[in-house]
Amino acid sequence: MKIKAALLALTSIAVFLPATSQIAMAKTYHRTPIYSFSSNSYVKSQLAYNGQLPPGVTYQPSVQPLAGIHATPEEKFQAILTVAESKLGTPYRWGHNEDRGQYGFDCSNFTAYVYHHALGYVMSGASQVQYHDVGWQVPISDMQPGDLVIFNHGGHVAIYIGNGQMIEEGGGLGKVGIAPLHPGTYWYNHITTVKRMF
Repeated sequence: MKIKAALLALTSIAVFLPATSQIAMAKTYHRTPIYSFSSNSYVKSQLAYNGQLPPGVTYQPSVQPLAGIHATPEEKFQAILTVAESKLGTPYRWGHNEDRGQYGFDCSNFTAYVYHHALGYVMSGASQVQYHDVGWQVPISDMQPGDLVIFNHGGHVAIYIGNGQMIEEGGGLGKVGIAPLHPGTYWYNHITTVKRMF
């Protein structure tokens, strides 16, 4: 309880510090993301760029990800897009993840697979865990390519790829495919939250 109170106190202080001070404080005082409570997207992207992992993620370099932990944001997004597009057309199979030797994916096992092979991230393949515990929450208006997008309170997840589009498994497609994600579309109207992953 005392640790939680101390973290909340540090977080409250961090929100009012300049971005560079928040980064220095996070690096100096704590390895876990005390900064994850902040809504400052710049701080989150700088921490990720500097090799910090998002909440709910561990790093597995042995998978030989396409982009390492210190890659630029552009390199990380290109790695995500490359892995995700390599699975276009893969059929929807509830509970499946090809990392477990199964054919196909469900929506959240697909996102876990993509981040695993693109960035070396190990994270839950459960959509509810991705909703509650993975990534840094950012405003919908700040959505950037590579972000994890949560719909219907964890009922569905996808990856935003820019230009008003997302890549997803299922979601009415029955397979891995690209779907529109811009104001006025069905899925945009059902976004619950957006998670920054790097």
